[in-house]
Amino acid sequence: MEKFTTDRLFGGKLSVLQPAKGYRYSMDPFVLCSRIPPPCSGDRILDIGCGCGIIPVILGYFFPQASITGVEIQTKLAEIALKNIINNKLEQAVSIINEDVNNINPKSTNGPFDLILSNPPYKKHNTGRLNPDLQKAIARHEITMNIQSLAAKAETLLRHKGRFMIIFPSERLPDIEQAVQATSIYPEWIRYIHTGQKKTPKRVIFSGRKDITAPKRILPPIYLSSSNIIDMNILPKRINS
Repeated sequence: MEKFTTDRLFGGKLSVLQPAKGYRYSMDPFVLCSRIPPPCSGDRILDIGCGCGIIPVILGYFFPQASITGVEIQTKLAEIALKNIINNKLEQAVSIINEDVNNINPKSTNGPFDLILSNPPYKKHNTGRLNPDLQKAIARHEITMNIQSLAAKAETLLRHKGRFMIIFPSERLPDIEQAVQATSIYPEWIRYIHTGQKKTPKRVIFSGRKDITAPKRILPPIYLSSSNIIDMNILPKRINS
């Protein structure tokens, strides 16, 4: 029988179920969510590769005025994501689609999106050790989606002036910039993420806008060790189940 854990977030106001083994989220979704601009009422947000639904749950809780959709190709993870939406009573704000994102379009999602987020697979296909756990392998390696196809799909699903934001290994920033060059998404800003004041950045957040050209800005770095940057209360308290 498959085992799960339940993480209590934001002082116990939210609970997130995820596999005890298999793919488990990191701090990346929290950092990404903490950097998005507050959506306006009725704004449509899409999380590509939502996994167990951590990003839709966070955004649904903090921004109930928005319409949030998570798409996940892996059926088991999509089922867990749906449970997390129901358990947190977020059905009015959040929906989950179990589908390959390459198969969806604005017509099938009732229109384009104002904001598209992703914490995508970060290892190039055929590089490094492929995890024998298929769930982890698909989540970590560019098997079903790579950065080029992600950017191309985001372009088709974004409305005019919509925003595309991803968190990715910092050494792969050139790959992000190359991917969006083939689209109508233009770099807006980047922000490096450090795990300590004297450590090199491990991640970068990239933000781009569709059909809007402007000089790319490099925003002040984020230091995860600084409590004034990330609210440490969001760290989960884990309960085995």
